[in-house]
Amino acid sequence: MKYEFDTTTGEGSVIVTVVMEYERDEDGTYNENISDVIYEKVSLMGLFTDAQYRELEMEGTMRLSSHLLEEADHAKIVAYDYE
Repeated sequence: MKYEFDTTTGEGSVIVTVVMEYERDEDGTYNENISDVIYEKVSLMGLFTDAQYRELEMEGTMRLSSHLLEEADHAKIVAYDYE
């Protein structure tokens, strides 16, 4: 599965799109990884320091968790309204 989000990075706080891939089963998500970082349609993978990459990965993991919780809450609301 894929999840994309926009964030800032670098000295000039440039806005980039981070593309994460993850897997999901009944126990939750796993194997979360950044598959690409895009700035103005150009891939920036391989241009980050380890520290920048870790920071993006931590932010992505937190955002993904929030996103999945919001999706689950929305699904519960829709299911309740449907009943």
